[in-house]
Amino acid sequence: MRKAAEDYNDSGLQELAQGNFEEALNLFEKAIKEDNTYAKPYCNIGNILAATGHENDAIQWFARATQLEPGLELAYYGMGNSYFNVGNYESARVSFEKAREHGMEHHDLEFMIAMSYMQSEKLEKAIEHFDACLMERPDDIEACFNKGMTYARMGRIEAARDVFLQALELEPEHDDALYNLGVAYAFLEQMDEARQQFEKAVSINPGHILAQNALTELTKSE
Repeated sequence: MRKAAEDYNDSGLQELAQGNFEEALNLFEKAIKEDNTYAKPYCNIGNILAATGHENDAIQWFARATQLEPGLELAYYGMGNSYFNVGNYESARVSFEKAREHGMEHHDLEFMIAMSYMQSEKLEKAIEHFDACLMERPDDIEACFNKGMTYARMGRIEAARDVFLQALELEPEHDDALYNLGVAYAFLEQMDEARQQFEKAVSINPGHILAQNALTELTKSE
C-alpha cells in the first residue's frame, strides 16, 4: 500500500511541476486512497489549494499532514504561508517556527517569521528577525525595506530614514523605498529632501499614487 501511495505521490509531483493541478490533485487523492496514513500527499493537496486561493482549506490539509507526520517541515511552512495570507499572523509565526524546529533551513523562513512579527505589531521582535535575515544575506532588499517600515511603525523616524537609505544603496530604483524615505524626511521637516525622493519615486513609477499625492500636498503647503 505505501509503495503504491508513494508512486502516485511522485507522479503527482511531476504533474504539479508542469502546472497540471487537476491531474496532480487526482494523483494525490489516489495516493491517500492507497494509504491514508501517508502524510506527503495531504501536504501536496494543501499546496495546490493554497496556490489556487483556497487558503483556509489548505490549512486543514497541512494540519492533517502534520498530525500524520509531526516532523514534516514543508507542511508547517505551507501552513504558515496560508495563515499569513488570511491575516492570522500569530498562527503563521508559530507554524514557521515549527518548520524551523523540525529542521528547515531556508532564508525565506526567517524573513516570514520577521514579517509575521511585524504584522502582529510585535515590532522589536520583527527588527530582531530582519537583522538575522540581513546578517545571513546583507543584500536582501525586502528584508532591508521592511526593517525600515518596521522602524517607521515604531515612530523611530531617523532609524527608518537610515534603513531606507541602505535599501536604496541595494536597489536605487526601489520606488517604495524612495517614497517612504520621502515620508521620513517630511516627518523630520526636511522638505526639500522629501520632495526629491517623491519626485524620484514618480519618475521611476509614474503610477505611484502615494508619491503623486505627497507631491501635491507639498505644493499646496508652499
